[in-house]
Amino acid sequence: MTPNIRNRVYFIAALVVVAAVILAPTFMKSSLPEGWPSRALRLGLDLRGGSYLILGVQTDEAVKSELNTVGNAVRSELKKEKLGVIRAKGRVEAPKAEEADASPDYLLEVQMLLPSGDAGTQNLNRLDKYMRDSFPDLSKVEVQKGESRATVVYRMRPEAVKEKKRSAVLQAIETIRNRVDQYGVAEPTITLSGTEQVMVQLPDVTNLDTVKETIGSVAKLDFRLVADPSKPIDETVELKSREGGRVRLEDEVLMTGDSVQTASVGVDPQTNGLEVMLQLNAAGKTIFGRITGDNVGRQLAIILDGVVQSSPVIRDEISGGNAQITGGFTREEAHRLAVVLRSGALPAPLTFEEERTVGATLGADAIRKGVTASLAGAALVVVFMIVYYRKAGLLAVGCVTLAVAFLLAVLSLFGATLTLPGIGGIALNVGMGVDASIIIYERIREELRTGATAKAAIEAGFSKAHWSIMDANITTLLSGLCLYSWGTGPIKGFAVTLCVGVLTTMFAALFVNRTGFHVLNMEDGNGKLSI
Repeated sequence: MTPNIRNRVYFIAALVVVAAVILAPTFMKSSLPEGWPSRALRLGLDLRGGSYLILGVQTDEAVKSELNTVGNAVRSELKKEKLGVIRAKGRVEAPKAEEADASPDYLLEVQMLLPSGDAGTQNLNRLDKYMRDSFPDLSKVEVQKGESRATVVYRMRPEAVKEKKRSAVLQAIETIRNRVDQYGVAEPTITLSGTEQVMVQLPDVTNLDTVKETIGSVAKLDFRLVADPSKPIDETVELKSREGGRVRLEDEVLMTGDSVQTASVGVDPQTNGLEVMLQLNAAGKTIFGRITGDNVGRQLAIILDGVVQSSPVIRDEISGGNAQITGGFTREEAHRLAVVLRSGALPAPLTFEEERTVGATLGADAIRKGVTASLAGAALVVVFMIVYYRKAGLLAVGCVTLAVAFLLAVLSLFGATLTLPGIGGIALNVGMGVDASIIIYERIREELRTGATAKAAIEAGFSKAHWSIMDANITTLLSGLCLYSWGTGPIKGFAVTLCVGVLTTMFAALFVNRTGFHVLNMEDGNGKLSI
């Protein structure tokens, strides 16, 4: 054996050992020592059972929410400069029927008191300068003047809208992942699907109602003062209360859920009922201390997703950064509320566009049928190869076996998920691996028929078959990459298995197979190649 062949054998043996270490938790988990350096191969929902959801992110609402946040900042800041800004609200204006292909307009309306004469013009100029300096993504499009008031309309620039929508989808993915992690779901899959959709796969979770309530709650938390009866109606909003009534609140949002650092479930010492306790971050402590200090004796409403949860009276300044939400919660409601508040608010509401569950029984049946079909196909291939190519056929079977082992090891190593279409991809790779060996062996037979020696026939057979095998597998690899790029769900699972399998079968057919011919005695009893 030459040094080159010996090194090839060592390299193959090392790969076999690494693959065995990686796959050990999948096939013999119970007998492994603690701390084994790998993890079991993950199974998809169609094999393991669980919930599958496609969620749509309402990105228009995310842009509108951003405009309202800007509006609150505008009103708060300009009040300090003695400008009478009454209202600053965002809205989305759909294109007209005759402009069906146009994009909607994302507008901010700033309504302000307008003194008479030059003072009014000066106030409008000051507003315009402040908006240009502070919010360059907004451009003025209209000014509507009345006797004592003016409404200035600003439009968000298209590039800023596009970036905000993209950011909203990515933020939604992270928020959903945080909620699922805190809910205790093992090995979830949460990925982008299309441009404004999120795919969520939750193994072993079949209670869709609970999942939807946890994931789909926007959890937009606001703190507003309950409006004084003398407050002008156009400076207030009316929201529904948890008890079913209506509460009139001041239009200004004093603090949002961004100030919440963590949330937990506790017991209200006065009523012995459950409450959700909020711990505010550093900025939140300062804001909450100022709010409570400036408004002692007034009611502060805590609003979640547009519903007033509670509106306690402020007895004294609260500087410790703690707040409570009460409201007669059940334990499950309090726990779910704490989870969504800890994970943060979604940037926009979600719509459940597709949902389904796969039972564990169906998964076990799918595994059994898929494995049975794959083994039956592999058995037929093994019988054919050994009968038709004798010792060389046995070598080809060994190469395909190694290719499948390497494939499973790679999937496990990179955390890929094995699905039912993936099992189909493994069966397909078995056929492709055998096909590569058949091309090589037929080339070798052609060389033998021309009178070449065994050694020359082997070298010529592998050399002439090399590029044919490479071309066929590269085109298959490109097809698999296209399926992965534009496919979703099961198609992606098939594409992953196909692409990784192409690489492992090429390695086995061209590298392991050739090494085997040099190492093993491939001659039959008459001194001829057993091929």
